[in-house]
Amino acid sequence: MNKLALPSGILAGAAALVLATAAPASAHVGVDAPDAAKGGWATLSFRVPTESDTASTTAVTVSFPEGASFDYVATRTKPGWTVTKVEGKSVTWTAEKGTGIAPGEFDVFDLRVGPLPTDVDALEFPATQAYSDGTTVAWDQPTPESGEEPERPAPVVTLAEAGDDGHGAHGAATDDSAAEEAAEADDSDGVDGWLVGGVAVLALAVGALVASVVRRRPRTS
Repeated sequence: MNKLALPSGILAGAAALVLATAAPASAHVGVDAPDAAKGGWATLSFRVPTESDTASTTAVTVSFPEGASFDYVATRTKPGWTVTKVEGKSVTWTAEKGTGIAPGEFDVFDLRVGPLPTDVDALEFPATQAYSDGTTVAWDQPTPESGEEPERPAPVVTLAEAGDDGHGAHGAATDDSAAEEAAEADDSDGVDGWLVGGVAVLALAVGALVASVVRRRPRTS
């Protein structure tokens, strides 16, 4: 069977087209929240890359999920950016003059929120990215159940079941497990101390007995 050989120029063009098509999907705004569990508190880290080749990212707005009400919302201090909160709705980071996220770079914006809802498995946080040339990009498209990612997906946080990995709502060990660990440590220390003390007393007793026997042995002329 004869194989069809394509000119190198066509192959290079096809490769470039594939890369150009894949780039937007791999560079979207995303979120990491490894400590997110139902009913608990979590740190949400939003990754924001600048896709434009000529403009910088100058503002990022993260909207809260519909139906989710957080009693606590805090932002991490971020030099070069000012923060505006709309209670119960959104948080916006705005770059100060002369700063921003340059083309080919990315930055991370952190939120600490809680408590998380207990009746859902995932939360969507629609985001809006503004550029220095006046354009905006909305990352607000839901990901369908089929799992096929849309062109502009909203950042999604998946919630673990409450109490996974032996942690409570605030990410710390539960009172019961902590008490058990402390009790085991106390018991271990007590046994070790008793053994060490017993060995020491036994050694002293043997030494005293040997010395007594030596003193009582009759001298030979």
